[in-house]
Amino acid sequence: MIIEIEVGIIALAAIVLVASFVPLLIQLRKTVQESERLLKSLNYDLPNLIKEATRSAQVLNRVAGDVQEATSRAKVLGNAMGAIGDTVNQIHGAIRTKAGSLVLNATGLVAGVRAAVHALGKGRRWNHTDGGSGPES
Repeated sequence: MIIEIEVGIIALAAIVLVASFVPLLIQLRKTVQESERLLKSLNYDLPNLIKEATRSAQVLNRVAGDVQEATSRAKVLGNAMGAIGDTVNQIHGAIRTKAGSLVLNATGLVAGVRAAVHALGKGRRWNHTDGGSGPES
């Protein structure tokens, strides 16, 4: 009788085990089918994605090359503008120096003319009352 109970318990355990494996196997089959669909989809889409990625990389390389070229041109332009600025500063300094000496010379000339007029006109008075512009005799 104990053997019959043990056989019954083993049979019941086998039935429970099979009953729990059936939904597991059904879910496993669904998962495998979904994985197959995914792989088929990837096999279809992946070449197109690789082509697009390759084209994007090529475009990006071209843009990077253009940016590098534009940067080098901008550097040359900046250097040229710096040289022009240096030249303008030199010219400005030269003009200030020459203008200063010119003003100094002109001031000296005006002072000399005034002194000459004053020396030549000593003793003579200018007549402004009659509308004349010359010295009175």
